[in-house]
Amino acid sequence: MKFDLRPYELFLFDVDGTIAETEGLGHLPAFNAAFEKHAIPWRWDAQVYRELLKITGGFERLKSYRLAQGINPGNDQFPSDELLKSVHLTKNQIYGELMQAGKVVARPGLINFINQISEHGKSWGVVTTTSYSNWNSLWRSVLKNEIQQIPLVVICGEDVVKKKPDPEAYLLAIEKMGVQPNICLAIEDSENGLLSARQAGLEVLAVRSQFFFDAQFSGAKLIANEFSELHPIF
Repeated sequence: MKFDLRPYELFLFDVDGTIAETEGLGHLPAFNAAFEKHAIPWRWDAQVYRELLKITGGFERLKSYRLAQGINPGNDQFPSDELLKSVHLTKNQIYGELMQAGKVVARPGLINFINQISEHGKSWGVVTTTSYSNWNSLWRSVLKNEIQQIPLVVICGEDVVKKKPDPEAYLLAIEKMGVQPNICLAIEDSENGLLSARQAGLEVLAVRSQFFFDAQFSGAKLIANEFSELHPIF
């Protein structure tokens, strides 16, 4: 699949599901392990987690799931915000351990795709609303030793008030770089990510992932199943 990348100078990658299948291999098992560690009787399977991924942000997903259980705040089984924050921190620690253990790898063709960007004098960055700790775990364990050029800009969840599909993260990235959105290409795996980028004025390369394999991606410049099937024209 040929794709003309000549109009773009900065390539902005989402993280979870886009750079690696972190959701199914990392976040989901880490959530379940954290529930067990904190003695919360929740267990998420792939179907439940897929629905929860419509909500951006791990802590936000925890609160949404709590609400769906219909448990009143006065109930002994009601997990407080403080407890859910602790669960989320534990989840991130377990996620980092899974990364170190090599449970997550880059998506097929991703390393070569990013290195080609650098070889042709262009730059890449990261625009995600996951946490810095999660991004750093992925960078150190999966990407750092394989990527020729470090990302020029990294935007994570701590940098924004509103998460995707709000455009704040992308708007912040292009503001920091001092560039116009028309020379940037966003690479996303979800419709929330696509909406975020499009509202910021960026075109989007959509790469299907485990939990968003059947997304419509209306408005994407191109839709691919894997980076390995792309034949970029620089």
